[in-house]
Amino acid sequence: MVVVITGASAGIGAALARSLYEQKAHLVLAARRLDRLEALNRELGGQHLVVRADVSEPNDCQNIVQQTIRRFGRIDTLVANAGYGIYDPVVQTTPQQTREIFATNVFGTTDLVYAAAPFMFRQDQRDGWRGQIMIVSSVCGRRGVPFLGMYSGTKSAQLAIAEAMRVELEPHKIAVTTIHPIMTKTDFGRTAETRSRIVLPQEDRSRMTQSVEHVARRMIEAIRRPRPEVWPSQAARIVVGFGTLMPGLVDRVLSRYRDRVREKNPSVPL
Repeated sequence: MVVVITGASAGIGAALARSLYEQKAHLVLAARRLDRLEALNRELGGQHLVVRADVSEPNDCQNIVQQTIRRFGRIDTLVANAGYGIYDPVVQTTPQQTREIFATNVFGTTDLVYAAAPFMFRQDQRDGWRGQIMIVSSVCGRRGVPFLGMYSGTKSAQLAIAEAMRVELEPHKIAVTTIHPIMTKTDFGRTAETRSRIVLPQEDRSRMTQSVEHVARRMIEAIRRPRPEVWPSQAARIVVGFGTLMPGLVDRVLSRYRDRVREKNPSVPL
């Protein structure tokens, strides 16, 4: 099968690529860092398609799809994984920062889907499906987190879009699956801090972390047998579900996290 992965140069995307390689999948590896993509391709036998792309650019999303169709003729699973975060209060996040994170996390998803869908509609079915759209959202897609407000907003947008698409595309036999990791052992936090003024407390960095390999395994299960949502942490799913019933209680819990962040960053007006 043919799997397209954006944000494939590191983190969850790279772990998923390695796991899919073991399953004999044909891979399309897309990201901004071409050197890392080429190194990953060599590690995985050197026969995969590498596409240097910035998904915030619509033409780059089109190019990923066009090159995939030219090389392989179809897309079985499209994994919209590229994205990043920033640590800042919502009211201190600049309009430019807001537009940039939505351009990558949200429009980088919708532009990719827009480019791929016409080809997926025409594909022959395999195991009852013409294709699958897999969107890497977050636990933050269900509940916004202080100082990750804009990131949470992009993940919520991805989730809402996916929920609508899931019903719209079911008659066309295109599955839509969202992935909801908790804090994962990747470069996400370090990259977010380089874009921000805030440094997270060490105890919060290490709390409820999971490996990229664990997330990749759960994603592969949902590729084999498509399902609406994947929660690599069932505990997180229960907590977030409970929080929708008692949002005030969750606010009080998260206010303790807010205070810890303030203590860690006394020179930043929060």
